[in-house]
Amino acid sequence: MSGGQTEGSGMSGEAGNSVWPRVVLFDLDGTLIDSAPDIAAAVNELLGRRGLGPLTLDQVVSMIGNGTKKLTERAFAATSGPLSPEELDQRYAEMLEIYGRHLTGVSTLLPGAAAMIAGLRKQGARLGIVTNKPQRFIETILEHFGLDGDFDTVIGSDAGITPKPAPDMLLAAMQKLGAGPRDTVMVGDSTSDVESAHAAGVASVIRGGGYTHTPAEMLGADIVIGGLDELIAVLPALRPKG
Repeated sequence: MSGGQTEGSGMSGEAGNSVWPRVVLFDLDGTLIDSAPDIAAAVNELLGRRGLGPLTLDQVVSMIGNGTKKLTERAFAATSGPLSPEELDQRYAEMLEIYGRHLTGVSTLLPGAAAMIAGLRKQGARLGIVTNKPQRFIETILEHFGLDGDFDTVIGSDAGITPKPAPDMLLAAMQKLGAGPRDTVMVGDSTSDVESAHAAGVASVIRGGGYTHTPAEMLGADIVIGGLDELIAVLPALRPKG
């Protein structure tokens, strides 16, 4: 895996190219993998250290989004009340240590993911991951699922880039891959994925059934798919006209 080190070709995002989209960017949790059971196990271990919880899987799923620190904040707010900034920093550090031991225990690759990734690569698309999960965790997860050679850039929450829903991660990935907004599609499962795509001027696809209680059709994406096996077929409808 290039681990975010692959540089773009330097071609303009507006340059003519028979490959479209030239770049497809993916969220990770709830988009390519079902990681909620491992995340829930880590959250409940953290809470259990203080005699709190446990939270149900559904409760934890409702808290996923905007990164591990926000998840930690939400978990304590739901069980013992808001944390002070100092307490949050301490609990977040604990959560990273715990979750680092729960990355791939019961997580699964979502149906159709491997074939879809292979199909996009065969078409000549360059692929990236933009996620609010720490970089070192992403690399472990991709290696576990045999996907560590399939992504041309990977940007995580510890890359020093403002996380989603800001557009910065997407803009950084496009710069590395030598593409512009008209050449790029963002695939995710949550509001933050759609908002970051809109802010970056990028077309967006949402996989239904992800980590949000808001119906997928209400998230504002350009296209909603029921499964990853539908992605390649819907991409031509997103190609900019003219």
